[in-house]
Amino acid sequence: MAGMRYFNRFDATAGQNSWPLAILGLGLLTALGTLVRMAHFQNFPRAFLISVVVDPLTLPMVLALRPVFPRRHVESGFQVLRTLVLNTLLCIGAAFLLTCWVRLVTSVTGWHVPNWGALQSWAVPWVYYSIVFAGWRFAQFWSAAELAVHGEKQRAAAAEAEALKAELRHLRHQLDPHFLFNALNGIAVEIPDHPDAAVGMVRELAAYLRYSLDQRDRTVTPLASVLDAARSYLELQKARFGPELDYRLESSEAARRRIVPSFLLQPLVENAVKHGLQAGRAHVDVAIEAVADETRLRISVTGPGELRPDWQSAGDPGVGLSVLNRRLQLHYPGRHEFSLRQTGDMVTAGLLLRGEPCSV
Repeated sequence: MAGMRYFNRFDATAGQNSWPLAILGLGLLTALGTLVRMAHFQNFPRAFLISVVVDPLTLPMVLALRPVFPRRHVESGFQVLRTLVLNTLLCIGAAFLLTCWVRLVTSVTGWHVPNWGALQSWAVPWVYYSIVFAGWRFAQFWSAAELAVHGEKQRAAAAEAEALKAELRHLRHQLDPHFLFNALNGIAVEIPDHPDAAVGMVRELAAYLRYSLDQRDRTVTPLASVLDAARSYLELQKARFGPELDYRLESSEAARRRIVPSFLLQPLVENAVKHGLQAGRAHVDVAIEAVADETRLRISVTGPGELRPDWQSAGDPGVGLSVLNRRLQLHYPGRHEFSLRQTGDMVTAGLLLRGEPCSV
């Protein structure tokens, strides 16, 4: 039944955007009528004058017939057939009226086609204009069909964009509770024995949350903002662990200007700190580097740790990396690479991003 519903939809929208097609059709019809009449009259001025007097009337007749064409909802094959039959009869009727006008014009002017009898003088123009009106009606259906398909594609694209926007925000916001949970646990641990460090952590957390609120409605942002968020997080952790934690952040100016998903580095930086501390290192160094050229952005986050050889098939990578992978798929479909590699006692998480992120 889908095709039948489209039939009805085309019929309902046929007149909304058909004026350019109607004017073009009228011009072509007048030119075609002139050529056909030249073949009969062997006289260009006579053929042209009859075409100019007769053929432009097709346009107001089509406009007059438009409200008459059935526009009810089509559900069955019988209704489709009935609609087609009714359209055909209306086209034949309109062609008969125009044929009467042709006969009146030729009678007044005396410009009759040589060797044509009365029956031929009626039948030929009647058949000709029946084909003209049927072709015009078909052109209306075709034009409306194209517009309907285009409209469907636009609505589908808009719906997909809204769904993608909602999913991106949901994925982005999954990071904030995850981070907040870890940060508050860290502050709670420090309050009894290191109250000054806990106060510093609260200040850094407030700064980070202020940044998070500023970015709450953005799915993409300059890398400079993402690096600032990573710096705030590392300062928060440094306030907790003191000299046990140090970090280095290096980025080119071209890289800082690139647009990337907001909070892109948060799960990588969290993992670098967490795994470094869990390894029992006396000193944890975290390095963030970002460089860019005209088309590609390379980012690496390095920290101490030991990478499992089967990390790619080890199962659930955790909330942070799961969210990161999904966001990369949405923002850089087929245009990103994520890697983990072991170098000595350090693990480097690498991102290679091509082009600008898809943003909605």
